Amino acid sequence: MTQSKSSLHYGWIVVFGGFLTQIILMCGVQFVPILMAPIKQSLELSNTSAGTIVSVFGLCYAGCSFIWGYLADRVGARTAVSLAGLVLGIAVILFGLLADNFLKAVLIIALVGFGAAGVYSATIPKLIGAWFHPSKRGRAMSTITAGGVLTGATFGIVLPQLSKAYGWQTTAVILGVLAIICTVVIYLVVRNKPSEKGLIPVGTPADQVVKAAPAIKEVSFKDVLKMKVTWHVSSMFIFWQVAYMTATAFVAVSFVNAGFTAVQGGLAVTIYNLCQLIGQQIWGPLSDRLERKTVISIAGIWWTVATFGYMFVYGSTLNMMYVLIGVMGVGMGMVPVILASFSDYFPTEVGGSGAGVVSTMGLVGRFFGPMIAGYAADATGSITGAFGVGAVAMLLAVFVAFSLPSLKKQAVISVSGESAK
Repeated sequence: MTQSKSSLHYGWIVVFGGFLTQIILMCGVQFVPILMAPIKQSLELSNTSAGTIVSVFGLCYAGCSFIWGYLADRVGARTAVSLAGLVLGIAVILFGLLADNFLKAVLIIALVGFGAAGVYSATIPKLIGAWFHPSKRGRAMSTITAGGVLTGATFGIVLPQLSKAYGWQTTAVILGVLAIICTVVIYLVVRNKPSEKGLIPVGTPADQVVKAAPAIKEVSFKDVLKMKVTWHVSSMFIFWQVAYMTATAFVAVSFVNAGFTAVQGGLAVTIYNLCQLIGQQIWGPLSDRLERKTVISIAGIWWTVATFGYMFVYGSTLNMMYVLIGVMGVGMGMVPVILASFSDYFPTEVGGSGAGVVSTMGLVGRFFGPMIAGYAADATGSITGAFGVGAVAMLLAVFVAFSLPSLKKQAVISVSGESAK
């Protein structure tokens, strides 16, 4: 096994495949919210029905992650991601062709969510864990997650225009075809581990290169559930999801409640997302130099301070609110660091199951976060109450992250894509 003799290690081709998964994911995540107005009108939906469609997607998206993670461990992450992408692409096409009433829309969007559950957090950490030494995983994840932000920004501009020109049904079919094309490319270029290309993971130090990875005890899915670190990481992820979903739900509406226009609120969301992209390129590479739990803590405190700052300036000047939202976005760019930590804390053999369980547990925060934040806003009589809930949740996530086991002195020997910890 050797490092790549070419200037570009094949691991970065795998990262390109990971980048494509973000396009696939956005095809499933964003097409209904962005096109909700014409869909709602076409299907004669009430606000409750429209919200139910989005909720069903979210439940299947987060709740089915463990299935795809388990499958990634059994048949390989490449196959699992490809199957998930295929399911998502076909389901989005079916939504455009067949969703002509509420019941059909709910059933098909559930299938879209099921596919979406397998194209990212439940499977990609396993691939990156196999292809990259821990000292390079943060940068790799930062490159991958950038695809979601860029695709989301593009879709926000392009999809309404496509829908206006061709109808939302045709737009959905186009997105489904795009997802399938990306899936085919992923299956063609991605490999499960470096040994399939006669290589070792990117960035492996010379003193860690051995002839064969030492054998480790076979670990099953049940063993993953018994691992203390599974519940430790899951606790952090749940609190983080509360903060993440609170901001996602209330950034735009907070500007409207402050007396600004919906357009200005939409611009705030764009600023928040673009600044997340900046943060991803800061925190990801930094986590390759410092411990990832330390970087998660730093970024979490950054976001918390910025959120309290936003609460303090709320309702003052538009520009100051934009600045604080941008600073919050930089802090929330910790996403690739959290996903890279999944690779660090679970052996490659169960990397999919570990990431899948943690991602599924995050459903608790995704579901209850906005609900609790909304209650706080009503109870306090101000939308800042919601952001207060997010700030407290992030502080709890920081506390749990900082208490995670240290990996600084833990050797990770990876030669054929297998890890022994």
